[in-house]
Amino acid sequence: MSYSPLLEPAFRYASSVTRGDIQACEDVKLACQRFLDMVERKDAPYEFVPSKAEHILKFAKFCKHVKGADAGKTIELQPFQILFLAGIYGFRDKKDHSKRWVTDVILFVPRKSGKTTLASIIGLFELMFGDAGAEVFTLATSREQSSICFDSSKAMIEGMDKNLASKYVVFRNEIKKFGDSTSTYRALSRENRKTGDGKNPSCAMIDEAAQIIERSSIEVLHSGMGARKNPLRLYLTTASFTKDTKFFEDLSHFKSVLRNAAHDTFHWFGLLYSVDAGDQWSDPAVWGKANPMLGISVTTAHIQHMADEANNKPASLNEFLCKQLNIYVSANSAWVDRRYWDESEAKLPDDKPEATFVAFDLAHSRDLNAVCTLHRYGEEDLYAQFQFFMPEDSIDLIPNHYLPIYHQAVKSGILRLTPGNVTDLNEIEHFVTNQCSIHNVKEIGYDPYNAAALVANLFGLGLPVKKVGQGMAVLSNPSKTAEQLILKKGIKHDGNPFVGWQLSNCEVYTDVNGNVKVRKNEADPSAKVDGIIALIMALHCHLDNVFVNDSYGFRLF
Repeated sequence: MSYSPLLEPAFRYASSVTRGDIQACEDVKLACQRFLDMVERKDAPYEFVPSKAEHILKFAKFCKHVKGADAGKTIELQPFQILFLAGIYGFRDKKDHSKRWVTDVILFVPRKSGKTTLASIIGLFELMFGDAGAEVFTLATSREQSSICFDSSKAMIEGMDKNLASKYVVFRNEIKKFGDSTSTYRALSRENRKTGDGKNPSCAMIDEAAQIIERSSIEVLHSGMGARKNPLRLYLTTASFTKDTKFFEDLSHFKSVLRNAAHDTFHWFGLLYSVDAGDQWSDPAVWGKANPMLGISVTTAHIQHMADEANNKPASLNEFLCKQLNIYVSANSAWVDRRYWDESEAKLPDDKPEATFVAFDLAHSRDLNAVCTLHRYGEEDLYAQFQFFMPEDSIDLIPNHYLPIYHQAVKSGILRLTPGNVTDLNEIEHFVTNQCSIHNVKEIGYDPYNAAALVANLFGLGLPVKKVGQGMAVLSNPSKTAEQLILKKGIKHDGNPFVGWQLSNCEVYTDVNGNVKVRKNEADPSAKVDGIIALIMALHCHLDNVFVNDSYGFRLF
């Protein structure tokens, strides 16, 4: 079947991807094949109506770029963008071609891939040609982010043909359709409390949806669409640092649909760009899989620069993986590359350590508690052991995507579940005192938060407890030491993935004086770093107790 010059690039792109002529990840290959199959199906309650898809493509030709070197030039949609729009607008109810079949859409792409351009076009099109009394909204985590698409649409109107521009009435914070006082196009955000409550959206464009943790802001808009004939919900986003979001649930569902692992109503459509599992992030040959605008709005030189920085500076790696290759990662400013930690796996030496330090980080009564036992064999030769405690009832509070990590930890023995819904501090006390009976423990570092009763008991037993404050002034030096030792592979361990996962959740904050503090990514409240904090506290004790070299009889400073 042949299609008009407007639609031909979409079909050529989809066919080229499925044949392997255009490099793409598995998700995009499956989406392209699904699009082609949907068009060919004769037994479905919908059908592909080319004229409906062509309508928005014709409209796009009236829109111009509003920023950058191409500002003022007519927007030339790329084949993947044409496919995206064709997938949304081309499929129609067989009994009523005025009713779109696709209602929920995902464009999952890295930065600088044309999300704002597409959203601006769609927003203006829906306001003008969508349901009567159209209500078009953009939603994001902040007013500034939410306004990006809205402001772009306003600028597009300014650059349009005057006859078409006159069909819009532009205000500072709202756009209306001329002659339809009930229509509106506005930016919403949780930040200014202007959410979708009480509204009847016809089109909701959720910008950077992967960063929106507050589920209700999305769900309220979606539930308000129930009375609409042609509701349209669009997720336009790059990957983020937490999977505990409404978007990630819907992303996972659509991936299951693409793999025939979930019932397909064909109301969902999307293009999900990333690299495949097993691809080397540093290999330029795979970057095109994640970046459909590579060579257009994104240059290979730019990605190469970012990759080089990520390779030389581990703190930049997660940012590169997330924003350039569209891979979900645990923290937005990785502390150290986990591979250095993973490559330091070793057995506990048979030799007796020169000294041992214990540190514990107690959390809320229902959360994870960590104890680190750090054995010192040399100034830069240490071995870390970990033990975690958590109430067994708290397992029910763990997000589904993290449950396998916890189950593995319990099975391996590194995580002990205590009966009930509150951590049994007696178990932790018994473990610490047992460590002191086995090893030559010089100091037991503790965070005073929630630790008063346990510390009092340990002190009463004559054990060397030491308060380790959690401020930057106290933890900056041991944090820097931890980073250096991990990179040098100076801290060995048994390789339990529960600790490795926590390391990957760590991000580093640096103040104006160069002091650092390791912390978890605040965007993911379910991510844990307690074991790594306990390790840093143990290193604080190590630094306060000078290593004595028995072989030479003098201290090393």
